[in-house]
Amino acid sequence: MGRVRSVVVAGLFVVAAWVAMPRAWAGSPQAPAAPPPELALDRPLPVDPAVRAGRLANGIRYFIRENQRPEKRVSMRLAVNTGSIQEDPDQRGLAHFIEHMAFNGTQNFKPGELVSFLETIGARFGPHVNASTSFDETIYMLDIPTDRPGYVDKGMLVLHDFAAGLSLLPAEIEKERGVVLEEWRGRLGAGSRLTDKQLPVLMQGSRYADRLPIGLPEVLKTAPREQLVAYYQKWYRPDQMAVVVVGDLPVAEAEKLVQQRFGVIAAAKGALSSVDQTVPAHKDTLISMSTDPEAQGWSVSMAFKGTVEHDLTVGGYRKSLVKQLVSQMLNLRLREIARRPNAPFLGAQAGGSSLGRTLELFEIEAAVPEGQITEGLGALMTEARRMQQYGFSNEELNRAKAALIAFYERAYKERATAESPGYANEYVRHFLEQEPIPGIEFEYKVASTYVPSVTAEEVSALAKSLITDENRVVLAVAPDKKDTPPPSESTLRSAIARAGSAPVERWSDPTMGRALVEKAPPAGKIASSRTVPEVGATVLTLSNGVEVWLKPTDFKNDQILFSAYAPGGVSLAAPADFKSASLATAMVGVGGMAGLSPVDLSKMLAGKIAQASPSIGEYTQGINGSSTPKDLETALQLNYLAQTQPNMTPEVLDLLKRRLAGSLQNRDQNPRAVFGEKVEQVNSSNHYSAAALTAADVPTLNLEVMK
Repeated sequence: MGRVRSVVVAGLFVVAAWVAMPRAWAGSPQAPAAPPPELALDRPLPVDPAVRAGRLANGIRYFIRENQRPEKRVSMRLAVNTGSIQEDPDQRGLAHFIEHMAFNGTQNFKPGELVSFLETIGARFGPHVNASTSFDETIYMLDIPTDRPGYVDKGMLVLHDFAAGLSLLPAEIEKERGVVLEEWRGRLGAGSRLTDKQLPVLMQGSRYADRLPIGLPEVLKTAPREQLVAYYQKWYRPDQMAVVVVGDLPVAEAEKLVQQRFGVIAAAKGALSSVDQTVPAHKDTLISMSTDPEAQGWSVSMAFKGTVEHDLTVGGYRKSLVKQLVSQMLNLRLREIARRPNAPFLGAQAGGSSLGRTLELFEIEAAVPEGQITEGLGALMTEARRMQQYGFSNEELNRAKAALIAFYERAYKERATAESPGYANEYVRHFLEQEPIPGIEFEYKVASTYVPSVTAEEVSALAKSLITDENRVVLAVAPDKKDTPPPSESTLRSAIARAGSAPVERWSDPTMGRALVEKAPPAGKIASSRTVPEVGATVLTLSNGVEVWLKPTDFKNDQILFSAYAPGGVSLAAPADFKSASLATAMVGVGGMAGLSPVDLSKMLAGKIAQASPSIGEYTQGINGSSTPKDLETALQLNYLAQTQPNMTPEVLDLLKRRLAGSLQNRDQNPRAVFGEKVEQVNSSNHYSAAALTAADVPTLNLEVMK
């Protein structure tokens, strides 16, 4: 698993995640016993013993693991430690162009032959064959069968050619120009336009600021073959590559094939060229107030920059766990604030990420009501200062510990069912980003040993270090509307200053002093049972007439899934009530059940993995849920409460309306959405059931219909 670390530059923000999912430790911290020697904080993290890691004489590294999920398939990756950051000014876009050219003629596959081979083995572009280029890396992916002689070896040959055998034929280059230019045109929407405005501010003074992987159209149209060859020969070096093989074949066999196919590649001559990958520090707060006619809402974020720490020790891993606790606790606070009447934001989240090889971010972002960026920014600043000044309470910490340990416990129990693509991608990140790969057994030991001993003081100290006045960036987005102009940069700076000097109080965190189900319903009985041997199911008929189909599986070791449905759905509603009826189950998601809000339920269920969510379709209604075996009763209690005690109140409806208004406020300026709605109108002969929800519909939503 490693540290939770993802980087996405898409749409509005760099969004990410030191966030884990809930379940299992509760109670007050106890004095821990001395950890075993292998868990001493200064010990280097090991490599998972199930992984065969090595390096060829030419410098290519490899990571191999045998895994039978799925059976008779293997996931293969070629990771190249180069991307758009390495491009010269007249090469912008060529790293991505070369990735495309890998499928258009190589040393062992003439143009068209590679695609034909992949089609003959049932591999399709997208799910089984793919490639990607980002700022710092290029990754090639093959997922192929292992049950036919020669397929794996030929897959290795494909990756070999990607690494050192691209033909880059002039005629194929000219054909592919149109493809990459169309991909460039395809990103000319609001999200990309906003990224183009924000990235130079976020990454000011670095090569990242002006080297988006898609490149420049003038380069893509005119770059000569010599430029592609120059980039390929310079940066596709064996000492900057790794081969990953995970799947249903013996490790020794896979290692032999790697050595045979990749060992013949000549070692690079000369020292590796380097480019500056640092993002300069800055004392002043940088601000981007970006507008676009097609922006789909108002939003604001604060990002606090730090430096990526490559601490590959047990102590470093422990620190990453503490960071996850911080994000979890702050996110629960933000969720609670968003539920308040007249809240300064519609929703907010916080988390950590890395962008590039050196920059680490802690970001707090929010979607805000129309015209309220200034208020939203002030609220985010207030919560950042509250966390910085007071930290978190023991009660908050205990819940976060329960959730974090649960996440690791479940991953540990499910380790035998982990799938090969997940392992392969993890080992790619290890090579490219130095993400540790000690294996879930070791990670679970670290988490279960150290998380219980984390104190509120320790978490609060780390939280305080994340919030700084220097190296701070504010990114705000608004639709380009004349009647609602965005705030100026000076207005945003004033909002930061006011929130930065205003007094803040300690967070109030009332405890939940009640049971989930306060009065248990009368138990029913099993009226009859039968088996369906064709599918291995047992069918129970209950005394209330409900039919239950039970089927044991071994797909997952620690998971139970359930669903219930009945005919009906929103088709039973009158045309005028259709949109209100279709949002009935959304009320439960927003409002909760049995007098408990979703935030209350999160607190009450800390340490458990259980959920149940009602759903309604055009012709059916029902409920879907999941749990671990030991939390099944809790999941069934949630199922019962969702059906019998949903919080259908005027206050919940007001909250739902507020959120819908925020998400729909500029939808009519989204060309893709408008086009999709028009297609639905034509295909349905303008039937009311196919009409999209609009901002004008929101005030008309009817609580009685929803009930």
